[in-house]
Amino acid sequence: MQQPILRRRQKLTIGFLALAFLVVLSIFIAGYIVVFVMPHRELVVRVDGVEYTRGDLVEVVRIRQKSAEFMGGTFDASNDIFESLQMMVENEILVQMAPSQGVFVSDDEIDKQIYLTMRPDNRMASGKSDDQIARETAERYLAYLNTIEIDELTHRALVHKAILREKFRQQVGESVPFVAEQVHLFRIVMPQTGEMDIMRVKFKDAVKDIIDPNELQLAFIEITREFSIDLPEMVRMGGDMGWVAEGTIPEYERDFFLLEPGELSDPVQNKEDVTQTFFFMVSERQTARELTSEVRDELKSKALQDWVNDERINHDVYAIFNSDIYNWVFQQLRLSSRAPEPTPDPFQSILNSR
Repeated sequence: MQQPILRRRQKLTIGFLALAFLVVLSIFIAGYIVVFVMPHRELVVRVDGVEYTRGDLVEVVRIRQKSAEFMGGTFDASNDIFESLQMMVENEILVQMAPSQGVFVSDDEIDKQIYLTMRPDNRMASGKSDDQIARETAERYLAYLNTIEIDELTHRALVHKAILREKFRQQVGESVPFVAEQVHLFRIVMPQTGEMDIMRVKFKDAVKDIIDPNELQLAFIEITREFSIDLPEMVRMGGDMGWVAEGTIPEYERDFFLLEPGELSDPVQNKEDVTQTFFFMVSERQTARELTSEVRDELKSKALQDWVNDERINHDVYAIFNSDIYNWVFQQLRLSSRAPEPTPDPFQSILNSR
């Protein structure tokens, strides 16, 4: 009689252990799904029914990161994550608007863009035959795909969007003029605790009764070299920002564009570094000065941005970005141990165009 009872107990024990194992396994699977699967599928962008998830955002940022490394560029995680999300929204709007705007991208255009990007530069291609250059281009493209860890079809889709965006930029940018009102801009950078009052008194004395633009520039240069804590190259140049057109530096435009020649602006907080203060001065103004090609390109990009922003209200757009998403994407990229690149000076593009 004891054997049937013992067997029942054994079965109950085995059943209990099996049930406990299944419960633990279910908890493990549920935890895995919650931690590793569900976040990837969470919606971050939707444009007229076309959806992009956190996983899609990670993939876009990862490709940008590895592409920058492959091409010898820089990757700023602190900015590129948010910029990638914004680009997903804007590019989807452009893709949906392309047919109605008569903007199309052919396979030949994609092939040409890939070839030009992967082709050895003129120095490396010097003395080589066309066949050899074509072979090296194909090898570099294959190495690129392997490094980025994407297939060719995915890469071509990205190139397609990049070409489409550039075509829109050129089309919208046709409204950008070749001449525009411009000012010759100078700046001084001072710490918040700097001798601002002393600087302003010295500046007032230095430019007193001066009308000639060249003399104004010389006076400002002396003040800059005495007080400015700007980048060494900028201090050496006396704070000379060059000729600036309206719309080129929108973050600070209202602080300097309407200044009279020789007039010092009010103190302006550096939006990238709250410990610093800007002072602007305009030495000269021309109502119709020819724009450089670099400045026109910059204004074309701004025109496209304005066009997309205006078009956005005509679409059902949902986009979410917060610290939780940022930290999650950052963690997925395994970038927590890497120091982000410093945010570039918003005026640097102006200096490079001079």
